[in-house]
Amino acid sequence: MKRQILMIAVVLALLPSLSWGAGFALFEAGNKGLGMGGAFTAVADDPSAFFWNPAGMAFQIDEGTQVMAGVTFITPYQDFTGDNPYPGDGYTASMKSQVFFPPHLYFVKPLSDRVNFSLGFITPFGLGTWWEDEDNFAGRYISKQADLMVFDLGGQVSWKICDRLAIGGGIDYMIATIELKRNVPFVNPYTQSVVDVAEADLHSDGFSNHAWAWNAGFMFKLPAGFSIGGMYRSKFTIKGTSASAEFTQIETGYPDFDATVAATIPFDEDPDITTELNFPDYWQVGLAWSNEKLTFSGQYGEMGWSVFEELNIQFPEYPALDSVVREDYSDSKQYRFGLEWRATRSLAFRAGYGFDETPQPIESMSPLLPDGDRDFYSAGIGFISKKNTWGFDVGYEYLVMQERSTEGQSYDGFDGLFHDAGAHLFGASFFWKF
Repeated sequence: MKRQILMIAVVLALLPSLSWGAGFALFEAGNKGLGMGGAFTAVADDPSAFFWNPAGMAFQIDEGTQVMAGVTFITPYQDFTGDNPYPGDGYTASMKSQVFFPPHLYFVKPLSDRVNFSLGFITPFGLGTWWEDEDNFAGRYISKQADLMVFDLGGQVSWKICDRLAIGGGIDYMIATIELKRNVPFVNPYTQSVVDVAEADLHSDGFSNHAWAWNAGFMFKLPAGFSIGGMYRSKFTIKGTSASAEFTQIETGYPDFDATVAATIPFDEDPDITTELNFPDYWQVGLAWSNEKLTFSGQYGEMGWSVFEELNIQFPEYPALDSVVREDYSDSKQYRFGLEWRATRSLAFRAGYGFDETPQPIESMSPLLPDGDRDFYSAGIGFISKKNTWGFDVGYEYLVMQERSTEGQSYDGFDGLFHDAGAHLFGASFFWKF
């Protein structure tokens, strides 16, 4: 009996947290690209080419040494309306207001008249959820609060093979951090009702959760102002992920029952967890046209989310608790369009639109990560000094996530409609040239 209670407590508290991150890729690697709807693979004419297309860096050699730093502020929101049998028809909940701010930083240095070298720091995956009235939230046994962040430290080399063709590529060192809070339920034998017996707080050691990845790209400058660009970023697996859980007991008012819980859940321990977290590869190809005043760009891409078929969860100290989490994600498509109008030598205006498919099946939707197809609309302004030595870009994006129902098929038994979801994104990037 003690072993069964411990198994329920640990698995319910920790298992879903390690699947966090699906459908939460971030493309806020620079605010010129943000203002153009992310349609930047065939443009890639600033240091954020580190993310969008490393080959674009080879056409920036004449810019000299460059430094770019910036941040994007993201404020997501979402509502939920329940359905039968649980949490019941008419039940409603909302996410708390939060602000996330993934940063980006680049350093670019020419090595010759045809070779450019760059270093970058970006956050390609991230975000999280936090539900209002968390202690009474009907989905608190799935998730009350969750956060994921993946940091990418990388280096790249780009080579201009000839005046029209360039290639580039590099390696990425990925570091992941995860945090989850949720309550642990159990049936009170005196009342035969489900009660909260503990809060589980999971923290991962980000510096122990790491992996290597690679990227590559090409850019071909066509006559009449056209350019074609393509990029690929590899999938990666963070192996040996280390995390531990801290349990805080919630007293029920029944001393005998509380004592039984205290004797069976490891409140005085921090059980270790290991697993493998698979992140998708993705590729994009784009076409752009430019003249002295205008740039139009469009691109298509795919993300290989099908690597999230399942997750193996292992408990080194409690091997009987090892389990498998079913995910069933599928590959997803992306479409992006953008334009830039250079009103003067120093001032430019931008706009864009994009559509991203969700990789998540309705069965996997839950308070931990409810995802859906997304439309987004963007705008931005760029400024560069008369001497071309410094400048900045600001961008705004309005993201709308389409409402989506679990249709009574939730793996977690938490059914309903996730709706009125989206996010506001505002960012600024500053750059210097030497």
